[in-house]
Amino acid sequence: MNTYSDSFGNRYTTPQIERRIKKAALEKLEQQFLGHGYNFCQSCFRNDCKPIDVSHTISRKQAKEDGCVEVLWDLENLEILGRECHKIKDKLNIHGTQIQH
Repeated sequence: MNTYSDSFGNRYTTPQIERRIKKAALEKLEQQFLGHGYNFCQSCFRNDCKPIDVSHTISRKQAKEDGCVEVLWDLENLEILGRECHKIKDKLNIHGTQIQH
């Protein structure tokens, strides 16, 4: 099984990375909900831009190639986007953690 490095030399399998990403995505959504009382797209600022995805600023592919997979579960690297805005950002190639409400 492939493993990927973080900046500190630790190695992670894809399932380990995915679990951490999912946990961080849920935390990001919860933070936004607690702060505003609802979730919304951080691109168009609409709450009807559904379903909601959690996207990475630094992509999964880039983080794995650069050996810094810890950014994939860093809340500062996550952005809440509606599916249509996510498609535009990723040029129709969605690889974010998808959370539907």
